Amino acid sequence: MTFSRKTLLATALFAALPIVQAEDDQFRANVAITTDYVWRGMTQTDEKVAVQGGFDMNHESGLLVGIWGSNVKFLEDNTVAPEDRADLEIDLYVGYNGDLGNGIGYGFKAGRFLYPGAGTDLNYDMTEFQLSLSYSLPQGTELGLAYDYSPNLSGGVDKAHHLVLSAGHTLANGIGFGGHVGRQAFSDNDKAGDDYTYYGASLSFPIGEFDGSIAYSNTDKDNAKDVADDRIFFTIRKDF
Repeated sequence: MTFSRKTLLATALFAALPIVQAEDDQFRANVAITTDYVWRGMTQTDEKVAVQGGFDMNHESGLLVGIWGSNVKFLEDNTVAPEDRADLEIDLYVGYNGDLGNGIGYGFKAGRFLYPGAGTDLNYDMTEFQLSLSYSLPQGTELGLAYDYSPNLSGGVDKAHHLVLSAGHTLANGIGFGGHVGRQAFSDNDKAGDDYTYYGASLSFPIGEFDGSIAYSNTDKDNAKDVADDRIFFTIRKDF
């Protein structure tokens, strides 16, 4: 795969983050390589490898801020000039996580998705707001429910709503199982296309000092072709 200079620079910066801030538990960083960057059932890299990294700061009060980035390659048609196409995604977010006791947690988050260098007329940049609930069972099972609202989803398709239900269980040896089902809905289907459901499952496991996972994803989109059809992808990640 061919990276632009922007992607290479961002990757280097993210890779350097753990060296800067790994000493304090309130500062966390991560790097990952995945064979396909899949977001809500849809490939963001044309089924190609993605190099990703992020940095989070979590305050004891529950406040959090973070940044995350990845290379991208959208399936843009010939009407988009090569110099206007997106090759980098940077996410900035701020939020709050709280604890209601008895294993119940909640969260609020506002995120800004940026695609530096992409043509402004493509309207890729977007803002999204999230409300989430989680429930932790004593035996290691985690349940989650999240709702996202965007006043103007990427691509200039107007308002959008997203709901996802997830579940996971981690064994004492570090092997984990997870699954999710989500629904992406649009206020203007003429612009955005039909609402769709996506779902997936994953198996995670330790690989030395790294975390590996194999995941399956699919959607109910008609004529999905190579964008949102069934796929299996592998990810290796390191948290600091």
